[in-house]
Amino acid sequence: MKDLWPAAIIKPRYRVITDNDYSGDPDGLVQLAQELLSPSTQTVAVIGTHLRAGDPWIRTDDTAAEAVVAAEKIVELCGLAGEVPVLKGAVPSMSDRKTAIDSDGVQAIIREALRDDTDQPLFVVCGASLTEIASAWLIEPRIADRLTLVWIGGHEHDELASPPPGGTDLEYNLHIDPIAAQVVFNDSNLNVWQFPRNMYRTVIASRAELYTRMRPQGELGQHLYDSLGSVSSMIAEMGFSTGEVYILGDSPLVLATALQSIFEPDTSSSWYVVKPRPRILDSGLYEENPNGTPMRVFTQLDNRVLLEDLYAKLEMLASGVR
Repeated sequence: MKDLWPAAIIKPRYRVITDNDYSGDPDGLVQLAQELLSPSTQTVAVIGTHLRAGDPWIRTDDTAAEAVVAAEKIVELCGLAGEVPVLKGAVPSMSDRKTAIDSDGVQAIIREALRDDTDQPLFVVCGASLTEIASAWLIEPRIADRLTLVWIGGHEHDELASPPPGGTDLEYNLHIDPIAAQVVFNDSNLNVWQFPRNMYRTVIASRAELYTRMRPQGELGQHLYDSLGSVSSMIAEMGFSTGEVYILGDSPLVLATALQSIFEPDTSSSWYVVKPRPRILDSGLYEENPNGTPMRVFTQLDNRVLLEDLYAKLEMLASGVR
């Protein structure tokens, strides 16, 4: 039977630069694969960024270079080797709010934002620190009104949610580079969409679900499953149990880009509020700023479409359907 809705008729609506610590938690690899397999977005660059000094994920002295290698593997398994540039981001974190850390990744953000040969909106989606986007803005402030920054990071906003039991005050991604977060929130005029900790923690898949729906789906599905499983194995070796679920915390970046609605394109099935952007203190905590630039903060996610889309795209790739 003829397919009346082939992927070939779906044209990219948005350009995407995806920036993540791919050498750390492999949830970033899952997000990257789903984004690359989405025909409604064009991934114009992938940036491998650094981990926080002293992080237990660290296996080499150059975590950004290791992130590039991990991302290149996903690009290859998606059948896009040589088509999507994978670039190294900044190393290390920023030392002050005035000094950018330049890198190939930073220059890619600037170059793509300043293009005048396309009217496709640009999203820079960050699943880790904000080092690259903060540095790009410091070098070239004109990028601010030429892109949307989507960030997985930051702790809960007091009026919207409570922290998890035993949760740290300083959220993980913000903690990688607090100064970069201060540049973005306190100094810049960038357009920010935020998935704070209480939101990204809702994207939960069980081990049984991943075993039956991800693992069988070709080399890519197996690689992603094994990458997630390696974390549980690592934690088990430390004497702890992860339980039987995994938080795919970086995947909401796909909701913000590829899975927007057909008419009046927006994240229509995921709810958000628009509020003044708070200041970020040296402690990493928020300070309310009634005059802050408005930002979008998500308050409910459509995890059904997010996860079903992931499994379906893995299955289609494994079956040779694009």
